[in-house]
Amino acid sequence: MLAPAPPRPVAGLIERARGVPGAPYWGAVLLVMASLVVRLWLDPILSQGYGFTCFYPAVILTAYWLGGRPALLATALSTVIVYCFMGPAPLTLQLDGRAAVGLSFFLFSSLLLNHILSSIRGRFNDLARSHARVEALATGQAELFREHAQRTTDHLQLIAAILQVSARGETDPAVSRVLSNAASRTLVISRTHRAFVDDEAKTIHFEAFARRLADAAAGRGGLPSDRVLFGGGEVAVPIEQATSLGLILLEYLSTLRASKPDAMLLVTLNETGGERVMMLAAGGAIDIPGPRDATLVEAMTEQLGGRLRVDRGSAGCDVRIAFPTTLQPPPVWDPLTFSLH
Repeated sequence: MLAPAPPRPVAGLIERARGVPGAPYWGAVLLVMASLVVRLWLDPILSQGYGFTCFYPAVILTAYWLGGRPALLATALSTVIVYCFMGPAPLTLQLDGRAAVGLSFFLFSSLLLNHILSSIRGRFNDLARSHARVEALATGQAELFREHAQRTTDHLQLIAAILQVSARGETDPAVSRVLSNAASRTLVISRTHRAFVDDEAKTIHFEAFARRLADAAAGRGGLPSDRVLFGGGEVAVPIEQATSLGLILLEYLSTLRASKPDAMLLVTLNETGGERVMMLAAGGAIDIPGPRDATLVEAMTEQLGGRLRVDRGSAGCDVRIAFPTTLQPPPVWDPLTFSLH
């Protein structure tokens, strides 16, 4: 629970003392003892009075820093010290009017100050709790927005790849140009959207990302995760490249699950100079196929600005994607000079 902040040295002391049982009450006693030291130091001046004035700071600071109940203890302790031990006749009941007025005024003032400062602390605490709730809500909304924005960006990137695939398979050159332009523009929108949510320059460790992807895919039509191995060390890649590589990996995991569920797959990503190479090496079975949706894999490789090579043998299949470490610019637009309608 938050309260009005004391000065930094005092705040540090309070923070260290929080674990001590009854720390606020011990703090109240210490403040009263400090006031007593001041009172004794000023005793030549205040010898004819009871000196309640010196104990007001102890009550006020206790109420402000430690709370209402410790402040009541400080009030009671200060009253006992001044009234019983520092009067004209110590340890005797003072019945004169001056003593009664001083005592009454001190008690009334202390209780009033305690009530006011406790109310202020309560308002501060309510405000702090409200602020914490609003901050938590805002943080949650921001995280939801970021997750939604990330999904939207990934979907736009996938749409760009699908449009590029459609463009490559289109026999009409005009339609192919339109689809290629649409793919390029969608990729630009995807990157702009990623930059808007501050993820443009963000990188992730590919191996950890691929492991989680393989675990998630195992229950959704992918190769069992215990048949997927990883190597190559910790290579960090931009999120856009990780998305493209993840789609290629998912495609091959589903291909192996459908055709060779007993196969083993080794996933590696290495970086040399300005080039990264992802290798999907499948083995442990006979006549292992390449990716089933080769067109999609080629489109994602093209989006990476890379090169795809599939080597099939009697005992395995290697899918190799080499691509630059930097993001490649989208294809230049080539708009039509006439309408298709």
